[in-house]
This record gives sequence, C-alpha cells and structure tokens, in this order.
Amino acid sequence: MTIVATLDDSNRASTVLSHASTLASDLDEPLYVLHVLRRSTLASVLEKEVKGQAVTENYEIQRIGDELVEKAAVNTEITHDPDAIKTVVRVGDPAEEIRSYGEEVGARCIVVGGRRRSPTGKVLFGSVVQQVMLTASVPVLNVPTEND
Repeated sequence: MTIVATLDDSNRASTVLSHASTLASDLDEPLYVLHVLRRSTLASVLEKEVKGQAVTENYEIQRIGDELVEKAAVNTEITHDPDAIKTVVRVGDPAEEIRSYGEEVGARCIVVGGRRRSPTGKVLFGSVVQQVMLTASVPVLNVPTEND
C-alpha cells in the first residue's frame, strides 16, 4: 500500500506534501506524488511531437512533476525520506486520474488540498477534491489550506 499525495502548482502543494509525508512516515508506507496535467495544458508543454513514446514517459512531462515536488519541499517539513518519494505525472481529467491512480497502486490514502469555495462556486465550477472524495474507493484526506 502507498500514500498518494496530489500536487498542483498552487500554494497548497507544500501543505499537502508536508501532511502526506508525515502520514507516510507514521504509517511506514511509500509516498507517491501525483500531478495531473489537463490535455489543454499538455499542448503548451510539448512543443514537439513525440512519436512512439507514451506521453507520461516523456522527459519534459516528468520534469514538471519533479519540479513541483522540489518547489513544494523548499519550506516544508518532510519527514519521509525525500529520495524514496516517487513522482508520477498523468494527463487527463484530474479527478478521474487521481481516483484511478489511487486504485492502481493500492493506495492506503489519497491526500488532497482543496481551496475554499462557496456552495454556488462548487456548483458552477465543480471541484476536483469533491469529485475525488465522492468517487475514490480509498480514504481521502482533504488537508485544510489557506486561500490562494
């Protein structure tokens, strides 16, 4: 089993990584960090066509995930061994990719960090965190964070 931390490029990433690291360390579980790129964002990341290579195996895409972890770890207390953190980047719908990845790796828990929204905001714009919490087959920890 593993702990899966979901990071985006917001200020919430450090808080999510810190909580996930503590949880993984306390439970003596591996820590995987997942970042999901939307397909629309992928076009701007890849300036050249990649033939015969899975999109998620591309160096440029993997580098995005690694940089997010490095940025989030700068002023964060990481209690888990930083060298043992596995970074994974997926492309697609964030809620679906988070849910399916958690199932694929047999996650013990998925750690997310949502921002505060009004009930109307949730209805109009949706919420990745809310969708993950409602559809995941494993426990989801929503880390409280400051508004960005």
